[in-house]
Amino acid sequence: MQSFLRITSFLLILMTVGTFANHIAMVSSYGTTSTTKTTKMTKNLSSRSQFLKALLTSTVVATIQPTESKASEEKRYNLSPSEIAAIVEEDLVKNSFLTNGKLTRSIYDEKATFTDEIDTYGLDQWIKGTSKLFVGPPGSRVSLVGPMEANDKKVEFRFEEDLMFNIPFKPVVNLSGRVVLDRDEKTGLITSYREYWDQDVKTVLLSAKFK
Repeated sequence: MQSFLRITSFLLILMTVGTFANHIAMVSSYGTTSTTKTTKMTKNLSSRSQFLKALLTSTVVATIQPTESKASEEKRYNLSPSEIAAIVEEDLVKNSFLTNGKLTRSIYDEKATFTDEIDTYGLDQWIKGTSKLFVGPPGSRVSLVGPMEANDKKVEFRFEEDLMFNIPFKPVVNLSGRVVLDRDEKTGLITSYREYWDQDVKTVLLSAKFK
């Protein structure tokens, strides 16, 4: 039974991760659950990626409902390195933003991009996707490893986390790495979020365990 759960969860995680950006785009346009049967969707699909995207849509889109974007917070321009580092550290340590998307929006440019080992997303995409596709604390856990480093050009930190996917069987994967947040020279706002994992994607997925 454990082997069956591991294989099934691995496939679900693979589909979730592999189609993350496309799925988030669907969130804004889907108001009801797709009723198309998987057997019909597999016809005329020219690649495995298309099949995975179609299957994912039919199985988990019902768990994600459209959400309205919060009005842009008043931006906090040109914060000192220590000020912006303190905010990011609180977002990580107290809010666990890597697991639930609860970041301090006022320090980010509205056109900021978020890139991990899978794809690149916009600010709203990343916030909504992270909050919907993963289970926040206590299901997930994230820790700051070492000091938060910051200057006028960037903020950088290392992390280690247990990340629970909001899919059947609630598998949890473990990963570690670093995040680099680039700042705009004129405004001091964060314009780029970039994750660098210590492990490759396959290793992360194979680490799946069940709570």
